[in-house]
Amino acid sequence: MSWSPTDSAVRDIKTVPELLAPAGSWDSMRAALQAGADAVYMGGPRYGARAYADNPDESGLARAVDYCHLRGRRLYLTVNTLLKEAEMGDDLYHYIRPLYEQGLDGVIVQDLGVFSFLRRAFPALPLHGSTQMAVAGPEGAALLQAQGLKRLVLPRELSLEEIREIYDKTGLELEVFIHGALCYCYSGQCLMSSLLGGRSGNRGRCAQPCRLPYEGGSWLNMRDLSGLDILPELLESGVCSLKIEGRMKSPVYTAGVVEVYRRRLDELLSGGPKKAREEDHRRLFDLFNRGAFTDAYFTRQNGADMVNPAGKQSRIGLHESEEAALKNRYLARHGRAVSGRIRLKAGEAASLEINAEKTRIRAEGARVEAAAKRPLEAESIRRQLLKTGESDFDFESLDIQLEGPVFLPLGELNELRRRGLEALKEALLASFRRSEASPPPQEELPAPPLKACASALSVLVSDRIQLQEVLAVPEVQLIYLPGDYFPPEALPALGEEIRRAGKALGWALPFVMRGKVRRDLEKAEKLAALRQAAPERVLIRSLDGLGFWLAQNLPGLRVLDAGVYSWNRASEDFAARLGAQALTWPLELHEKDLFASGMPREQVVYGRMPLMISAQCVQKSREGCLKEAGRPALREPDFILLKDRTGALLPHESRCRYCLSVIYNSLPLFIGDM
Repeated sequence: MSWSPTDSAVRDIKTVPELLAPAGSWDSMRAALQAGADAVYMGGPRYGARAYADNPDESGLARAVDYCHLRGRRLYLTVNTLLKEAEMGDDLYHYIRPLYEQGLDGVIVQDLGVFSFLRRAFPALPLHGSTQMAVAGPEGAALLQAQGLKRLVLPRELSLEEIREIYDKTGLELEVFIHGALCYCYSGQCLMSSLLGGRSGNRGRCAQPCRLPYEGGSWLNMRDLSGLDILPELLESGVCSLKIEGRMKSPVYTAGVVEVYRRRLDELLSGGPKKAREEDHRRLFDLFNRGAFTDAYFTRQNGADMVNPAGKQSRIGLHESEEAALKNRYLARHGRAVSGRIRLKAGEAASLEINAEKTRIRAEGARVEAAAKRPLEAESIRRQLLKTGESDFDFESLDIQLEGPVFLPLGELNELRRRGLEALKEALLASFRRSEASPPPQEELPAPPLKACASALSVLVSDRIQLQEVLAVPEVQLIYLPGDYFPPEALPALGEEIRRAGKALGWALPFVMRGKVRRDLEKAEKLAALRQAAPERVLIRSLDGLGFWLAQNLPGLRVLDAGVYSWNRASEDFAARLGAQALTWPLELHEKDLFASGMPREQVVYGRMPLMISAQCVQKSREGCLKEAGRPALREPDFILLKDRTGALLPHESRCRYCLSVIYNSLPLFIGDM
């Protein structure tokens, strides 16, 4: 559609965003496109974060790419799981190669090694950083952008202000979720399903323990997001893609939600009212709900009303006639509308011209004969040519030119139609095809020999009591102080105390480096304190933290924590290019999947492992916000216990300084006997 920002209720539209829909099956893809989606995201038989969706096989993916392109739409493939070393290389290359040559529009990735591998193997293939990368600020976005990232799928937890800041500072394509399920944890930072149930969300098999009841309520059960009322502000924020969640939902759900958001977007771009219609909200509620919707994080940090502690209350409330209407409109077969002209003249080859917007082809068929008895009639020709069957096209207009009484067998008319539509299909798809891909890239560095290295014991403490205990342990060589409880201004004095005890100083950045965290740490006095303290090591928990540390040129060996995943050699090589100097073995990686690392590695050997890192707070949902009640911004950790259905107690820690919470495993990890 054509539009002008001056005619719109939204005055400062930075880009016209695509409407991106989930395609958990072929029917959902078709429903999404016919309801008005500009693009779909879809998984295949491997490497996708929705392993239980009705994903097509490799040949089905290739057909889906063509299906989208023939309708002027786009398809993005999800390869957004973490890959073990044995899964990298030829298998991944041969999975992507035919789709790359087919014209795949982009790949959504989580694994840094997959990103690096695909970037080298298929340099013309757009790569999108999954929300599971948990990149929440301009520093992390800029790091990946410099390595060739085309688009970043933002965490659901970001505010409009933070979204605008990333766009203004990087100009990167940004994708945001506008509708569907919310995770309690920052995507990619949840180990609860994996460590408690053996089904890893990072491998596409999340068992959704956040939906389960805990003593007193389902405190982790988030309501679904509905961003219908926030669309005007999102249009002004610079986002290029508005994403609907729901690859595990039905085609009817996909069609209905896309229909509502398509209509609403078109209204706004045409100068329509900023306020959405009540019937649109009602339709979304009837399609699927968890008791109520939430507008989530766009204008606030968190909120007890984002959670439904009463449990999962979802339903499909569409009337049978409404559901049938959606199926008839969007789930039935619809081809791309084309116009045609057929010319039949005795003594010449039959010719058919087909026009699809700017693409026009001409096909010729058998020689036309003069009719001896029963000449062809225009209506019978029309009926025959309109039988486009399972092709990708439908004639919306057909001009029939008969020059005299002529005859042509109906089978020849069918063949002419088939030949013409096939030629049109190839013409439309030709611009998407890519030349043959190069052979798979070799490892940039030879695998180092596996050898023993000198071990050193470091400890991360949570409060000053723990610090005093650890100072008295001679075997401890380094002590990490987390920035949530030991701010930069405290480090010079604490560093002296730690070094007097014969130990090295380490500092741990917050798990998530969002805008308010960065603005706090960017203060001149805090940067000066960090430089004065000069920690020997800094534990970096996100790509944003790495970007921040590099941008400020701060001292200390840069160690990426376990949550910045390095499951394969390609990921550690890539981390080194980004600026990391040491890594931590991921908590989910099995002993048999370890490999000869080319970088120094830390290994967590004891402690309660973080299961969830969240912008939400169970303390706030259950009993009220400690900060609002007058709690000091800095004090010792506060814990409450979540009791699950088995009776296990999961400690929940409120880190009020930066408004973050951590849920820990009920049992400590201990690998001392291994």
